[in-house]
Amino acid sequence: MADLSILSKHKALTGVGATVAVPLAAWLGFSAVSHGLWHRSNMSTASEIYFRLTSNRNRLHDPIAFDNYLLEQAEANRKQVDVPEMLAFKTSVESEDWEGMQTFRLNRRDRNDRAVVYLHGGNFLRRPTIYQWKFADIVARRTRAEVFMPMYPLAPEYTHAEAHAAVEAAYRKVVEEYGTRNVILMGDGAGAGLAVSFAQRLHELGIDQPSHLILVSPWVDITLNNPLVDEYESVDPLLASYGLRKVGKLWSRGVDANDPLVSPINGEVRDLRNVMVFAGTRELFYPDAKLIYDRMAATGIHAEFHEGRGLNHNFPLYPTPEASRALEAIISAVTED
Repeated sequence: MADLSILSKHKALTGVGATVAVPLAAWLGFSAVSHGLWHRSNMSTASEIYFRLTSNRNRLHDPIAFDNYLLEQAEANRKQVDVPEMLAFKTSVESEDWEGMQTFRLNRRDRNDRAVVYLHGGNFLRRPTIYQWKFADIVARRTRAEVFMPMYPLAPEYTHAEAHAAVEAAYRKVVEEYGTRNVILMGDGAGAGLAVSFAQRLHELGIDQPSHLILVSPWVDITLNNPLVDEYESVDPLLASYGLRKVGKLWSRGVDANDPLVSPINGEVRDLRNVMVFAGTRELFYPDAKLIYDRMAATGIHAEFHEGRGLNHNFPLYPTPEASRALEAIISAVTED
C-alpha cells in the first residue's frame, strides 16, 4: 500500500509539473519571439495580436468593405462627438463651439501656462478613439498644459481645404490666448500629417512656429507612392494602402495629390522648429516619416526621430513599456521652458 501511495503522489506531482510547465514553456517561447525576433516587449506583441483581431485593416483593404466603411463614417461624422463614458478622465473636459467646430478643452485651469493643439488621427475619416482620448488626458495631466482637440472636418464630405481653414481658426484662437512661444502643435497619423502641412503654411499666414511640433506616426504623403510602402504594409496590422489611397483622393480634391497642402513631404521644412517624429518599424507610414525627418535634419533645424523598433502605428498611444518611454519624451518637450 505504501508503494501505491508513493506512486499516486508521484503521478500527482508529475501532473502538476506538466500543468505548470506547458504554459511556462509557451510564455518563454512568446517572450523569445517578442524580444529576440521583434526586439519589443511582450505587451507590444500582445497588442499587435489584439490589433490583428480587432482593427479596421480589413475594411481598408477590401473594396466592398471599404465602401461600406466610408458610408458609415460619413454618417457618424455628422453627429456631435461624445467623450467615451468608459474613460475615467483625470483632467477636466469641456466641449465648446468654435465657429461651428466642436472643440474640446482638457485641463482648463487658472494656472495653465502653455497649450497643446492636438490634431487626432483616424485616416481623415474617423473621430478620436479611446486611445487618443487617453493619450490627450495623460499629456494634460502630466504637464501644465491645456490640451485643445478640435474636431476638424473629415472625409468623405469634406476635404483638406475645410480642414485647414478650421485648424487655422482654432490655432489663431489658442495663440491669441497663450502666445506662439507657449503653444505646442501635436498630431498622430493623419492628424500629424495635417499638423505638418499647416505648420509649413504658418510663414505665409504671418504666424510664428509653435514651440514644438510633435508628430506621432505621421501620414505625410497622401499618395503612398514610396516603393517601400508595400514592404512595410506586409507587416502592418492596422493600415492598408488600398483604402488609404482612396481616402487620399477624396481628401486632396481641388489640388494635385503631391501638393504640400495634402502631402507635406513635398513642402518646405526649413522653417519648422523643435520637431519630434515617432514611427514604428511595423507600420506602412514608417518610410515616409523617416524620409521627411531626414529632410528636416539635412536643413539643420532641431529635429528628433524616435524609432519604435518592432512597433506598430501610433505606438506611443498604447499601454506598453515602449509607449511609456515615448510619453516621457513627449511630456519633457511639452514642459520644456
